[in-house]
Amino acid sequence: MGTEADSETHGVAGVDAAGAAGAAGAAASKGVLGRGSIYTVGTAAPILANAVVVPVVTRLLGKPGYGVVAIAIVVIQVAMMAGGFGMPSVITRQGILARSGVPGARALLIRGSLMTFGLMAAVILTAPLWDRLVQVPLRSAILLALAASTFFVVVENSQALLRVLDRPVPFVALSLTATLGGPLLGLALLTQVRSPERYLVGLTAGYAAAAVVGLTLCLRGGRPSRDRGDTRAALRMGLPVIPHLIALFLANGALVFLASHFYDIAAAGRMQLALLVGSAPAVITSALNNSWAPIVYRAPERERGAVLAHTARDIATLAALLSGGVALLSPWLMRLVADANFAPLELVPAVAIVTFGCVLSVAYLANVHLIFAAGRSVGLSVITPVSLLAGLTFASLVGRQNLVLLAVGFPATYLALAVGTAWLRRYVHAVRWNETVLLLPSLLGLVLCVLGGLLPTSGVVALVRVAVAALAGLGTLWLARRVLQ
Repeated sequence: MGTEADSETHGVAGVDAAGAAGAAGAAASKGVLGRGSIYTVGTAAPILANAVVVPVVTRLLGKPGYGVVAIAIVVIQVAMMAGGFGMPSVITRQGILARSGVPGARALLIRGSLMTFGLMAAVILTAPLWDRLVQVPLRSAILLALAASTFFVVVENSQALLRVLDRPVPFVALSLTATLGGPLLGLALLTQVRSPERYLVGLTAGYAAAAVVGLTLCLRGGRPSRDRGDTRAALRMGLPVIPHLIALFLANGALVFLASHFYDIAAAGRMQLALLVGSAPAVITSALNNSWAPIVYRAPERERGAVLAHTARDIATLAALLSGGVALLSPWLMRLVADANFAPLELVPAVAIVTFGCVLSVAYLANVHLIFAAGRSVGLSVITPVSLLAGLTFASLVGRQNLVLLAVGFPATYLALAVGTAWLRRYVHAVRWNETVLLLPSLLGLVLCVLGGLLPTSGVVALVRVAVAALAGLGTLWLARRVLQ
C-alpha cells in the first residue's frame, strides 16, 4: 500500500539531497575563486612578480652563474620539505579538524619550527664531513640554501596557521615579504658584486625577515596548547608526508639536475627557466589550494564529494585556460626571462609540455584533499616517489639526446600521481567523487598546450598565438563571472 508513496518520498528526498549537494558545491567554488582569491593572489602574485627579477639576474650572472642559482633554489625547496617534518601540511588540518583546534595548531607552529632549526643547524655544522661530495662552485651556495630553507619552513608553518585563522591580509603581507623581498634584496646585492652567492645571501635574508613577521603575526593574541599528544599525532601524519613532498617538488626540480647530468650546468639553468615559465599555472593552482583545502575539510562528509567535484571542475578549467595561455605566449615570455645567449625560443616546446602537467596536477590535488581529510596519508610516502621515478625514467629515456624532451618528465609524473592517488583514495575508503568532471577541462588544456608547442614562434604567423591566447583569456573571465554569480 505504502510502496508508491514511500518511493515518491525517497525520490523527493534524493532530489533535495542532490540539490543541497549541488548548492554546496557552487558555494564552495565561489568560496575558492571568490574570497579565496585573496589567498591566491597573495601567494601567486609575489612568485610571479619574482619572474620580473629573473631576467635581470640571468643577464647579470650569465649561463654558468645562473646555473648555480638554479641548483641552489632546488636545494632550498627540497631541504625545506625534508626539514619541515611535514608540519606545513598538518597544521591547517590540525586547526580545523583536530580537537585542540587553533591552540593545537599554534603549538605545532612553535614546536615544528624549533625542530627544523635544530635539524638544519646540525646539517650545516657538520658540513666539513659531507661537503666533499659537492662540487667546489656549489659549496657556498648550498650552505646558503640550507640556511634559507630553515627560515622558509617557519614561513610555511605560519602561512598554514593563518589559513586556519582566515586572515588573508596578514597572509598576503607574509607572502610578499618572503617571496618578493628576498629576490629584490639579492638583486640589489648583485649589482655590487656579480656572484651567485651574493644573490643567495639576499634570498636568505628575505626568508629570515619573513620568518620573524610570520611568528609575530601568528603568536600574537593567543596561547598554544600544551598537549604533547598533538605533536606526536602530527608527526605520525607529517613524517610520512615528507617523501611525498620531496618527490612532488622533484617533479620539476630533478629535471634541472638531469639537465646538468646529461649536458652541463648551463643547460641546467636553461631547463630551470623553461620550468619557471611553464609551471606558472601550477603556481596559481597551488595558491588556490590555500582556500581549496580548508573548504573541502570544512564541508560535511555527506557533501564533501559533491563539493570537491564542483570545485575541481572549475579549478581544472581555470588551469587549462591559464596553461594554454602561457604555452601560447611562451615565445615572448621566454625572451623576457632570458637573452639570446640562452636560446630561449628553442625552449618554447619544453614550456608547452610543462604547462600540460599543470592541468594534470588538479586531479592529484583533488584526491589528496580527501586522503588528508580521512587522516590516511601514509600511502602518499610510496605513491609519490614511485610516480616521480616513473616520470624521471621516462624523461631520461626520451631526453638524453634532446634537452627539450626532458620536460616530458613533468606531465608524466603528474599523470602517474593522478592515477596513483585515485587508487589510494579508494584503498583508504575516503569519500568518493565524480572524477569524470575533469575530462573536458583536461582535453581543453591538451589542445591549447599542443598549439602552444607547435605554432610558429616568430614572424606574422606567430600572432595567431596572441589571438588564441586572447580567447583563452576571455574564457577565464567567463569562468570567473559564472562562478561568482
